[in-house]
Amino acid sequence: NNAAGRRAVDTGGGFLLDQETMAAASQGSPVKTVQMPSEHSTCDSCGKAFLLSFLLENFALEVCDNCRDKEDKHKLITRTESKAEYLLKDCDFDRREPPLKFIVKKNPHYTLGSMKLYLKCQVEERAIEVWGSLEELDRELEKKDGERAKRKQKAFNKRVKELRMTVRSSLYRPPGTNHVHSYGDEEHDADNDEYFKICDSCGHRMSYEKM
Repeated sequence: NNAAGRRAVDTGGGFLLDQETMAAASQGSPVKTVQMPSEHSTCDSCGKAFLLSFLLENFALEVCDNCRDKEDKHKLITRTESKAEYLLKDCDFDRREPPLKFIVKKNPHYTLGSMKLYLKCQVEERAIEVWGSLEELDRELEKKDGERAKRKQKAFNKRVKELRMTVRSSLYRPPGTNHVHSYGDEEHDADNDEYFKICDSCGHRMSYEKM
């Protein structure tokens, strides 16, 4: 066949190209080349020798493609996810030595943008450097969750109180369009723990709570 008849040409750069590829390159066609390493690497997981792998090429991690755990240890996660799950700052990615390696992919949620993807196990190692241990990170995450829950509850309670005041003040409709309430002094209803004022002219009671 045609493939069998091709001759390899030594480029002198550590890799070989067949004659057809060399011809395409001479005509201006883009040619993607991969430089083969001079020595075999040993997989940290299975102990077998290999030349190239996705993790070695992109993250300097000596793990062969067969042992790559895409669902957990070697999962690719975005910078935003990493910062949220491991409480890391931008400086922990870029300025702390050594800077974390990443690959760039198109952002599926933003056609004109791209996103950086990091290796989960390397992000986890960096988090241990920052927080001292995963246990300490978990404690800090629980603390953050508790503070977030308190803020949400406080905001919810405030909205409920505002709604109560709006509903109570709208229950009464003045008999005349030109009527303007003239409330007396503020009083405190101890039983219901609320404050109120009564209109001197129509008797309308306006109840409210103080924050």
